Amino acid sequence: MSIDLHPHVSRQYDVRLLLAAPDAPLLWDYSLWQQLVPDLTPLLSSARGRTSLRMTQFDLRQTGSPNQTYVRFGQIGWNEKAHRKWTHGSPDTNENSIHWEFYSFSAWAPGPSKCEVFPPDGFLAVRNEMTSGIDRNTCRYAYSVLSAIACDLPEAEQIMGQAFSALRAAIPSVLLAQTRRSWSGAEISGTNALTYCDTFGAPFKPGRLPVSLDMLEGVWQGLASQETRV
Repeated sequence: MSIDLHPHVSRQYDVRLLLAAPDAPLLWDYSLWQQLVPDLTPLLSSARGRTSLRMTQFDLRQTGSPNQTYVRFGQIGWNEKAHRKWTHGSPDTNENSIHWEFYSFSAWAPGPSKCEVFPPDGFLAVRNEMTSGIDRNTCRYAYSVLSAIACDLPEAEQIMGQAFSALRAAIPSVLLAQTRRSWSGAEISGTNALTYCDTFGAPFKPGRLPVSLDMLEGVWQGLASQETRV
């Protein structure tokens, strides 16, 4: 049996993207996140190890460099205690989260430390577009949600279908799209590894382009839905 020495390039992923409408409810609000967790859990579960989240939020009460204003969450896993730790308006964060600005997170199954040699089985990245003075009245979309699952996993299509159906049913959108690609994105020009989607949201082309498939690097297919607003 041959050994794949470059799984970040060869392993294929079903990737889905949702761009939330400007008036969409916020995914990082505890009430919405709690609703979505059951359908996202199969996507973000791996026999290779525990799921973990990378999180960037800022405490607006603090001043100084970004490093001085980060909200320090420590390790974040995938369980109810962890969900209540970082979401806004949870029983544990209700008083403090009104002062937080959510920027992005990525959920890795298994966690990033186990994906240096072999990429994750499941992945979810969310990036807030409403930062740096951009608000609901001026944004093209409120935030991006990118989900990915390795196509070689048993029942990968069913697992992704369950997760993405829940997302688009709960979040009004201005764009829904799908592609199949490698983790590294080596077949696409530019820096397009899915690793960076918690920073950039998705493999977007440079510039503030109108919301359409043309704003995305690579070959994408639009997904029609009753919840999609065109």
